[in-house]
Amino acid sequence: MIAGAALGLGGLLVTTSNAEAHPHGWVDISVEGLFDAQGNLTALRQRWRMDPFYSQVVMEDMSRVAGDSSMAERLDALGLEIRNNLATQDNLTHITRDGEPVAQAAVDDTNTEYRDDRLIFSFVLPLAEPQPMAGHTLHYRIFDSTYYIEMVHEANEDGSQPLPEALTLDDAPAGCTTHIAKADPDPAKVMEAAMLDRTEQGEPNLGRFFAETGAITCPG
Repeated sequence: MIAGAALGLGGLLVTTSNAEAHPHGWVDISVEGLFDAQGNLTALRQRWRMDPFYSQVVMEDMSRVAGDSSMAERLDALGLEIRNNLATQDNLTHITRDGEPVAQAAVDDTNTEYRDDRLIFSFVLPLAEPQPMAGHTLHYRIFDSTYYIEMVHEANEDGSQPLPEALTLDDAPAGCTTHIAKADPDPAKVMEAAMLDRTEQGEPNLGRFFAETGAITCPG
């Protein structure tokens, strides 16, 4: 393990913030739907930008790792560790097509880098089977079930609107569209999260109430 950098976020992130309410950090995400020549959706390419505080903690940890490995090699090792941790939790990604669950295949295409004071983990999440999309809608939600970390799409400066590049399509059939729906949690859930300190956990799967929903729809 890279100097303790794989704790929190379901065994992924370490957080040492003194904040008293959930969430204790955040990840800015962007997603690209990948299509094959037959118009089937085959994968979701994701980019996760860790918050600056967590990024700094990880980079400081890795700078103290013994040995003569380069920082690029250490980042690669961290990326493999993150991938392996996420694999036990469906990559924190919940996918349905027309309301039916969509199975995932194993992730083997990853990249980890440090840029603009942010640790960035990118990966391609293959679907177990290509999904025909003509006349169908695929939804996904990406969240930490404990809500220790908030996962949100890349947004404008005040966070009110997702950026166009937060959900894009590659080689999609003509007419396919995207949409990101902001979370609208019940005030009782907001209060529940606010009352949890960093040593406590709320109800199982609390994070789902705060998860944004991405949608990909293609005409029939």
